[in-house]
Amino acid sequence: MPTPPPIPPKIVLALALALALAGCQPGSNPRAVPSVPQIGGDLKCSQGDHGYEDPQAGWGFCYPAGWRYVERSQASQSPPGLDLTFDITDATCASPAAGGAPQCSADAGLFGFMIISTYERGSSADLTSWIDSNLPHPPSSDTISWGNSVQAFRLADGRRIALTPHHVVILELHASPLDLETQMSSRLATWKFSY
Repeated sequence: MPTPPPIPPKIVLALALALALAGCQPGSNPRAVPSVPQIGGDLKCSQGDHGYEDPQAGWGFCYPAGWRYVERSQASQSPPGLDLTFDITDATCASPAAGGAPQCSADAGLFGFMIISTYERGSSADLTSWIDSNLPHPPSSDTISWGNSVQAFRLADGRRIALTPHHVVILELHASPLDLETQMSSRLATWKFSY
């Protein structure tokens, strides 16, 4: 039996391209499913907000969609933990449909700075005992509701502190031209702490 002639490389390439294109055609599943988890994808954010989630730190929250941020991290030794800093700029502008100049919010261009610290809970039975053991000269505090935390306080200096089963989280909003206090305090209920 004679051997068939070899298939020319151009035909092989054309067949491979046709198969690749056929795989991209919409079929019974028109919505693509991401292969990696989406940051903040499981948070219940209001329309117009974005979600931020840090699985390593064990928390996530919603923030205004117009915010842009630069995040930095630094380890903490005493108590052991992680500090994440956020340099935030409000870039809320919309382009009009008919062209022309963009329409920006009154806060566009303003900036702010916040720190979210995550510490090991250790053997502390409650938030008060953790504060007494780890914060020098602890300020007075008021009980607050903060996402799904086990227990949370607002300290007299304005910081918020939450106890989760494994961590203690401190939110520190620095005074700045951008009103982080109003924006973040109105979104405390959106926080999700891992269990």
